[in-house]
Amino acid sequence: MTFPPEPPPRRVANIQVTPELMAKSASALRLALGYAESMLGQGLDGVGRTQDLAAIKAGAHGERRAMRLWLYDMACDTARLAQNSALDHLRSLPADLTREPGPVLSHLTLVRVALEAGGMFGYVTERGVDVRLLLARIAGVKIADNLNARNLAATHEGRDPNILAGQERAIRSFESTLAKAGVTHRLHPQGWKVTETELEGHKTKGDIGIGKAAMAFLGEGHPGAYNLLSGGAHSRPWLLGTNETTTPDAGSVIYALSITVGLLTAWLDRWGAYTGNDVGPTVKKVRQPLEIVLQRAAAGDFNRA
Repeated sequence: MTFPPEPPPRRVANIQVTPELMAKSASALRLALGYAESMLGQGLDGVGRTQDLAAIKAGAHGERRAMRLWLYDMACDTARLAQNSALDHLRSLPADLTREPGPVLSHLTLVRVALEAGGMFGYVTERGVDVRLLLARIAGVKIADNLNARNLAATHEGRDPNILAGQERAIRSFESTLAKAGVTHRLHPQGWKVTETELEGHKTKGDIGIGKAAMAFLGEGHPGAYNLLSGGAHSRPWLLGTNETTTPDAGSVIYALSITVGLLTAWLDRWGAYTGNDVGPTVKKVRQPLEIVLQRAAAGDFNRA
């Protein structure tokens, strides 16, 4: 399989899709995830949360402080949901690789969802930025969610006017909360999306750009990864090219494993920066089983039925 615009990170021309490759990949994934979850399962309490809460309390009082603390709790809840979503989809990978018939694109889309969740996690927990920017970001995410729900209710066939009215009330209620917190926002002239949120000079460009956020989370080591993984989700013709197949391609399996190494490493690093935990030893344990499989696959060790 040829992946435009970037090739897989390793030479895979001589790697075959065999039961041993899939079994070893699944076993390595389970082991790596077990190590990762031993840290990530400890939650988000730590220095980052402590610092953010102190900054919010020092910068506002009364109702304004209460509303900002409420927004920050929403950001933390969103981060936890993102982490749970990512781990949930990655837990599905081993079973997906070893099922019969084998996967064609689903293993790529599972990694893509985890990468998008990573983008959301990084977006609302980023270190080294003012907490007011994080509050503006979660405000934009929530506004966008409310608008999407309203727009769906307004355009769906057989729409229930009571549901639409309820969505409109939810939008007005959240706008009131933002005003009390000191967050301002601008909508598209037609009112169908948020174009900017701001809190005391700290601006965002509206709702999260999930592709950009996902790649920022993964880092510079995997250029084009989000586009490639999204190709599987959207059934882009270039993903398969002229090679029509009903079995997984070795290149796509190796690529999924490689991105998973980078994703789990990035997640532990971001989680450690937020909580103040030392994740170095765990990162080594997470990477080792997956990298061993990648190295052995490249050497052709699994090219037997």
